[in-house]
Amino acid sequence: MSSQPEIDRERLVADLSAIVRIPSITGDESAVAADLAGRLRDAGMRVETVSPDPATVRADPAWPGEETSRTALPVVIGRLGRPGGRRVILSGHVDVVPVGDAATWTVDPWAAEIRNGRLYGRGACDMKGGVAAILAAVRAIVASGAGSDLRGELVVALVPGEEDGGQGTLAAIRAGVTGDLAIIPEPSNLDIVVAHAGAITFRLTVPGRAAHASQRREGVSALDNLGTVLRALAVDEPTATRPRATR
Repeated sequence: MSSQPEIDRERLVADLSAIVRIPSITGDESAVAADLAGRLRDAGMRVETVSPDPATVRADPAWPGEETSRTALPVVIGRLGRPGGRRVILSGHVDVVPVGDAATWTVDPWAAEIRNGRLYGRGACDMKGGVAAILAAVRAIVASGAGSDLRGELVVALVPGEEDGGQGTLAAIRAGVTGDLAIIPEPSNLDIVVAHAGAITFRLTVPGRAAHASQRREGVSALDNLGTVLRALAVDEPTATRPRATR
């Protein structure tokens, strides 16, 4: 058994190219989820796909909100090692934001074109590159023989819905994906980030009172009231600070 598993770079690029070529805009992740389930199974993991009713997840007290409608919430879970010991989770999201104006692209956003050692396409960085890195790590562990020697369990959770609140991760947690340590290979310029602030997506109605333009001072501007709400939210949000380097 090799003590230092090697990453198969060609396979990593092939995995990334393949999943970038599968459009997976938030709310439509089923095709890429099915593809990745097969890749995890091929890498040597025990794989299941859970797809809870979005309405059930929406009713969860911890539901983080959403920005798009959906009919499916497919979560791909791969397992390696032995249940009962310490558990490490590798997790990544498979959804991407829309392409926007295609005329502003210099490449086909779904072609995974490689130029000068860089792969271009929607989601290549955020975060199908991280998902491909998870696949590469699993393949390296299995190829080295270390997979059969794990005293705990490695769990891979590939989730939808990160770009509109994170309900895919909530669905994974409710499916039992919890552990002692989680590594999420989001793009961070290779900085190690040890915490995440999280986010909440919500809708609100700001009241006002309509008035004729000739008597506008008798009305109440909903936009002015919205400003009050935004200022209150800004006050409530703590300012993030980075620890200063010391000598």
